[in-house]
Amino acid sequence: MKNKIEVINFIKGYSILSIVLFHYCQGIGVSPMFSRAINFGGTGIHTFLFASGFGLYLSYLQRPLPYRDFLKKRFTKIYIPYIFVVTVTALISLLIPLYENSWNNYFSHVFMYKMFSDQLIGSYGYQLWFISTIIQFYLLFFLIVSMWRWFPGRSFLALGLLISWGWAALVLLLHKEEFRNWNSFFLIYLWEFILGMYCAERYLNNGYAFWKISKTRLFAIAVAGLTIYSLMAIQFGRPGKIFNDLPGLFGYGALCLLIYSLHIKLFNRFILFTSTISYSIFLIHFLVLNLAQAAFRALDISWSWVMLIPCIILCYAVAIPLQKFFDRLTRGMLKRQQTQHLEYGEK
Repeated sequence: MKNKIEVINFIKGYSILSIVLFHYCQGIGVSPMFSRAINFGGTGIHTFLFASGFGLYLSYLQRPLPYRDFLKKRFTKIYIPYIFVVTVTALISLLIPLYENSWNNYFSHVFMYKMFSDQLIGSYGYQLWFISTIIQFYLLFFLIVSMWRWFPGRSFLALGLLISWGWAALVLLLHKEEFRNWNSFFLIYLWEFILGMYCAERYLNNGYAFWKISKTRLFAIAVAGLTIYSLMAIQFGRPGKIFNDLPGLFGYGALCLLIYSLHIKLFNRFILFTSTISYSIFLIHFLVLNLAQAAFRALDISWSWVMLIPCIILCYAVAIPLQKFFDRLTRGMLKRQQTQHLEYGEK
């Protein structure tokens, strides 16, 4: 169990760090080849969703909760910190024009209707589109579990892939591939989430450990997956980009597991530490970047590689106490909810 938890946490830390580096390296003048290499960082979203499906379903199998309690727990841990960061960002934007401020922009986050709007999805930080996607998975998690019982095992994997590709085809037919509320709707990532669930069930029932693949096979999968992922995007344009998630997940996931299996202690510890503050890093990394860039502009300094490491250090420096605050806050809220539930049950 210990190894299972460690590798899933490693995948999450690796994914978040990849996404942060991807965002922080954008805008730096580099060669076209290096620019394509930077784009691999965005693939971290696929490995993160796979790990989320694994962890969420394993937790459900070991300790199933009623739907209402499940949502309370998930929303307390995800929604409260998210709205806190959005509120802080909105207040900062009153003083420094980082984002367009309006009640509509703000309440689109509070009431979550931004996920249905092309104009609102990127307000207060474009990376926040992911919160809409993960909340969609939470809302429909029990339905996904029910469908799993109707189509067990590999048949559900195939169904999930067909649904994801069907949604991708619809997005292309409607020419909506450039809009986040369409190209990042949860259905397009459904197969990755289900694959995580599939691996979790196999791990629990049969002891299957997907991370114990040989280094040679991991290297081969990583090279093949990332090569196909890149060629599809380069050769087939928008259709290639929207359909290259499968080689992207396997290629980038294999690279992650290969790095993990090398057991480089200092690096692995750093990635595992990153996983413990990954949510705070994700929520605030764009805000930190925009504030740093605003400061550099005020000093007439161009954004360059020299600024990258200080900006990452600043991001971690902010995320560490923020995560501790969120942990205390959510623990307190969940404890009060449990107390109220017990009192209600006793009555």
